[in-house]
Amino acid sequence: MYLSTLSFFLLHLIIAPLNIKGVNLDNVPFEKNYAPLWGKENIRILDQSQEVQITLNQNSGSGFQSLRKFGSGWFKLRTKLPQKDSSAVISTFYLKADAGDEIDFEFLGGNNKERPHILHTNIFTNGKGGREQRIRLWFDPAADFHNYTLLWNEKQLVFFVDDTPIRVFKNTTNKGGMYPTQAMKIIASIWNDTWASNGVPVNWNDAPFEAHYRGFGIDACQAQGTNTQECRSPKYWWNGEKFWGLNPRKIQAYKNIRSKYLIYDYCAKQPQIPECQNLPIY
Repeated sequence: MYLSTLSFFLLHLIIAPLNIKGVNLDNVPFEKNYAPLWGKENIRILDQSQEVQITLNQNSGSGFQSLRKFGSGWFKLRTKLPQKDSSAVISTFYLKADAGDEIDFEFLGGNNKERPHILHTNIFTNGKGGREQRIRLWFDPAADFHNYTLLWNEKQLVFFVDDTPIRVFKNTTNKGGMYPTQAMKIIASIWNDTWASNGVPVNWNDAPFEAHYRGFGIDACQAQGTNTQECRSPKYWWNGEKFWGLNPRKIQAYKNIRSKYLIYDYCAKQPQIPECQNLPIY
């Protein structure tokens, strides 16, 4: 009986969300939930582990990842993008599974003149992507920190910028669509590629390029191996019915942003696929 009780207690600790009620997620130190992934020489931990700077130079980019994998949650990082002319520089915040599921925020650098910063989002299922959307940001993302958030539950994925929803991806598997369900790590990185700038090369005269991240608390369900079934439980607040859709205020904000700033949507070219036929009608 004693061993059974102890085992239950330990299991509860493992699968519980990583935040503790009353703890400010913005004040969690980097090392508690994250570690360098690559380009360690280009990563600086600042402000008593409250901020991380990842750098791209001519030698290497860099990135960090979460220590654990997750199966649902409310994933947020506060980010300030590289300054100066960051054309062809890509800063990221995304979720990635070993088996091919992925949910991407990719920030395509610019020079705030003829090449503004672009927010590129994509969703992969079993290694298949091609679900790109692009938003022109309505502020300078290199001037200060902004919140970028992913809500991921069994019903929907919602991408937020400063609490404003900018993309909604519904679970349409019951209608033949695809939806990410695999256990994923959180990753942030900085690298370069000319696909992000329509062929314009990196301006290395403005290097090094530095992206800053804050807010290392994680409000999510830790997955047990590859099994994410437990993470669909209604005991997690983000799985509640109120998070199966957007409320009227969020709907209005969503419509406003997309009418003004959406510049590319893959569904315009593939209206026949299930996830594009069953878009939320807002």
